[in-house]
Amino acid sequence: MTNTLAPVADLEQRRWRALVTGDLEELDRLFADDLTYTHSNGMVDTKESYLEALRDGVYRYVDIDVAEPTSHDFGGAVVVTGAAVVTSESAQGRLVAPLRYTAVWAEQAGTWQFAAWHSCPVPA
Repeated sequence: MTNTLAPVADLEQRRWRALVTGDLEELDRLFADDLTYTHSNGMVDTKESYLEALRDGVYRYVDIDVAEPTSHDFGGAVVVTGAAVVTSESAQGRLVAPLRYTAVWAEQAGTWQFAAWHSCPVPA
């Protein structure tokens, strides 16, 4: 089995950077077509609806500080868990959200794709 953790760690860094810089083309390349993105407030997006919300400025990521990422290779899928403090802006104002998260990367046709996200707020 080849080591898939390093390539996926690089893809995670590219995804975080693209979120903060608003690089929707990069996100479109990284996201699986059947992405399920569950926000910390319980709202769920598809690839299409999430990119559309970013494109329309529904929210904009200002800063993302990631800590404690841990990756596990399940042969065809890599699950990354960790903590992050996500600062975003929306029509409601600025939000600083400390989160715990799970990100899933799946190998599809020889390419790693961001397939699922789930996050929850860290209790005060």
